[in-house]
Amino acid sequence: MNEKEWRTCLLMINGLAHKVQYNQATIDNLFLPFLRRMSKMQQKLGRRMIVFLAAPPGVGKSTLALFLERLSNTDEELVPVQALGLDGFHYPNKYLTTHSVEREGRLIPLSSIKGSPETFAVDKLIGKLTDVRKSNVRWPVYDRTIHDVLEDMVTVKRPIVILEGNWLLLGENHWLNVRSFADYSLFISAEPQDLKERLIRRKMAGGSTMEAAKKFYQKSDKLNVERCLKKSWPADETWQMLTDGDYQLKGKIVPTRMVDREALWKKPDVQLNNSLLGGLNNRHIEQGMKPPLYDEGYVQGMEAARKTILRKLYESGTMSSKAILDTFQVTAEEFKEIIK
Repeated sequence: MNEKEWRTCLLMINGLAHKVQYNQATIDNLFLPFLRRMSKMQQKLGRRMIVFLAAPPGVGKSTLALFLERLSNTDEELVPVQALGLDGFHYPNKYLTTHSVEREGRLIPLSSIKGSPETFAVDKLIGKLTDVRKSNVRWPVYDRTIHDVLEDMVTVKRPIVILEGNWLLLGENHWLNVRSFADYSLFISAEPQDLKERLIRRKMAGGSTMEAAKKFYQKSDKLNVERCLKKSWPADETWQMLTDGDYQLKGKIVPTRMVDREALWKKPDVQLNNSLLGGLNNRHIEQGMKPPLYDEGYVQGMEAARKTILRKLYESGTMSSKAILDTFQVTAEEFKEIIK
């Protein structure tokens, strides 16, 4: 096996300098082809394109998004990319310290779970995403030197925006309204144990003791990792982070944006008056013939396809059983039948 050739660069993220390394073969065979495909899509769209880069904590989303931005400047055939972060939509510290959320029957301050989905201003994010397709808006950032949000710090002006964050594909509450703004989505998966080690090391690099870093992981990071991995919707494309921090394509690229995603989240329309069955059956009635059992075959086919999709979401670990029950129109009894 050939030894990996690592390329090092320095990136500024949220006011702090980060030294990062990427495998040259991955740059050539994964990153650049991705940027070429995004460039072609943007040119076809003819407007600003929004790409979601979603992943759990510890995967290196921020550094990767910024590296892709820098990489897009190296080839004139690539459409320029601008990296943006979700963290600028955290509620300000003043809000977090004065508001609470109910968990397991008790109220806890939002400041104690900072970074979880509940600590983000989702409506504000949706408003900004609505505007960003049409104009050069100002974007908020999260400054880690003061650990708070700074409003209107960056002007969005490039044709392709890569927005990175943990919760962009989350299948919960108001976050369900966010994913429709993505023209394309990329999810990066990873083994939880690899993320645990990376997150503890990151906390220690920030000045924490090993004991404090491990406690923080158990209290916060672990919960966010599990929630992101289990409750995020499938993306158009998925990469896998390896133990050494390298990336590789996971499975085939599935352009789910090309189909009606809503159709997968609802029970199929199997009424005889829907556009497909109604046309077929009415044609036979007009000809004095007994309608064939198109409805029966259609019902069976749609139900079978839906069950297969839900089973794969569960068996692959993409969604937990609770997430499927909460999100889809599925009863506990139906779910038991699906995973048999």
